[in-house]
Amino acid sequence: MSNKSKRSSAMTLAGVILLVLAAVFIVLYIVTSTPEIQRWYATYEEMLYKFDMAVVSIGYSQIIALVIFALYIIKCFVPIISVPAICLLSGMVFPTAIALVVNFTGCFIMMTVKYKIGSAYGGGRAKSVLYRNELARTLIEHNGTGNPWLLLTFRIIPSFPINSVSQLYGSLDFNYTKYIGISMLGFAPRLLSYTFIGSSVFDPLSFRFFLPIIILCGISGASILIVNAIINYMQNNSRKDT
Repeated sequence: MSNKSKRSSAMTLAGVILLVLAAVFIVLYIVTSTPEIQRWYATYEEMLYKFDMAVVSIGYSQIIALVIFALYIIKCFVPIISVPAICLLSGMVFPTAIALVVNFTGCFIMMTVKYKIGSAYGGGRAKSVLYRNELARTLIEHNGTGNPWLLLTFRIIPSFPINSVSQLYGSLDFNYTKYIGISMLGFAPRLLSYTFIGSSVFDPLSFRFFLPIIILCGISGASILIVNAIINYMQNNSRKDT
């Protein structure tokens, strides 16, 4: 099997799995909404509510916000720190509106720091790996100006590392204002989903908990399938031209 076929099959499989997961969570929500399950859940609901109130009532909110911002900055240099985990933590600790502000600000800082590093020191390993493939290089460079649509895709699909993409576009001297606008727009569905999941984690059978998971899986799966189709189309056209 050729590398093209392997890549296409892997992307198709990933996209289909995510769409299936979205469907599974829809079914799970429908099943858990039945009176029998709700009656069982009611026996634990008060306990979960008390946990929720205990977490929300924790003081030192300003210090916690600073710690979360620090985690976003540390994430620029320590890949093992998980952005979804930070978003979930923020959603658990703060009211939803404040958690969203904290997470959007933290992501803004993180993407800016990594962009500036790329601008100053180059694209790093991600650039060297991607540039081994002529099609990848053509897609990314976009006539030497950087591809805004590819940046949007990178931000929507979860499998692409946030920091590597930021550093890559910084190294391309892609317009910063355009870069941060597209990045925040593309990452918004994921950030909103992670935050809402965190804010609803103590009510796991609620629609508010299931909906962001369904949206996240659906958007990610559809995006992967669309990108795969576009790449296949471009590769087929490039072969015809030669």
